[in-house]
Amino acid sequence: MIGMIIATHGEMSNGIVSAADLIIGSTDNIKTLNLFQEDDVQDLNGKFLKEIKAVDQNEGIIIFVDLAGASLYNQAVLAVNSLADEQKKKIHVVAGVNLPMVIDAINQRMIDASIEDAVASVVNVAQQGIVTWSAEDTDADDEDEDEEV
Repeated sequence: MIGMIIATHGEMSNGIVSAADLIIGSTDNIKTLNLFQEDDVQDLNGKFLKEIKAVDQNEGIIIFVDLAGASLYNQAVLAVNSLADEQKKKIHVVAGVNLPMVIDAINQRMIDASIEDAVASVVNVAQQGIVTWSAEDTDADDEDEDEEV
């Protein structure tokens, strides 16, 4: 089973797991890390290593973080780079975590996808999941329908 770690500023990671559990269930083998104002960023490396060990079932791990280039991302990358080559090849750090990504990751592991296929799917879902709507769009659609009549 692919392991997952969701690491965010504040408690967003707990909320994502809670929502995923409500929608799809099966949130086993998912750990969360929360970074708060008073936390020492240097402690994150050890926390990531602890959670990697907890979720590693030799099928790969996805570490979701909220912001690329921020402390959680940087410490996740440092932690992964400190591991043996064979282990770190199966760990992917993915920034920009959101609920659809986590739900897709859970689905991918339910169908026994490889770690590479799961990560590719998660990134695709994230990219396809960004949509917009505005009242202007609705007005333009209404005008187009009037012209077709």
